[in-house]
Amino acid sequence: MLSADEWAQTQTQLSAAKASSELALEKRAQAAQGASELAVRHARWSELEAHRMELAAQLERLGKLQAVLKANAFVEYLAEEQLMQVSRAASERLGELTRRRYAIEVDSGGGFVIRDDANGGVKRPVSTLSGGETFLTSLALALALSAQIQLKGEYPLEFFFLDEGFGTLDQELLDMVIGALEKLHMDSLAVGVISHVPELRARLARKLIVHPAEPSGRGSRITLEEL
Repeated sequence: MLSADEWAQTQTQLSAAKASSELALEKRAQAAQGASELAVRHARWSELEAHRMELAAQLERLGKLQAVLKANAFVEYLAEEQLMQVSRAASERLGELTRRRYAIEVDSGGGFVIRDDANGGVKRPVSTLSGGETFLTSLALALALSAQIQLKGEYPLEFFFLDEGFGTLDQELLDMVIGALEKLHMDSLAVGVISHVPELRARLARKLIVHPAEPSGRGSRITLEEL
């Protein structure tokens, strides 16, 4: 048996427990709603963060591209790559013309240097070459450049003019140069040579002979000679 005071105390405790339960249920509902809203916000944050990382990566790439394209850096890079291709082709040509004695390389400043393979691969300036060696080097570079133009151009390069320079060559080098030009001519590229060297003129299959104007008033004439 409960006394009246005990019953009243029990009712008070019950009311407090019900109030506490209702408050807990209310807080639970609020917490559930907050968790739901937080989940939605987190999903939105994850989406925005992924987009931010994508934009950051794109911004980094654009920064690198801007650095590459700054001033003439990109053009210089392409020019350097083209120069390296031409130098490699010219070096191969020069090796053929000099029986693998000389090769062409590009130094750090973008200039040409000669590698003397017959002297342990010593590198020296092109200014140290003799007249005949300079002509062979120029010829190798001209042939390599013409080959690059033919490869890159929309229309094939079918004609190549070479003006003089043969007078500085001895007979052996002259034979080597003529052989290289004949081979080049066989590679579907016509080579025109302007020269007064009799040995060279004798080796050419077809020649355009230019006759100067005569004192009597007759103008210059051109005749064709074929072997």
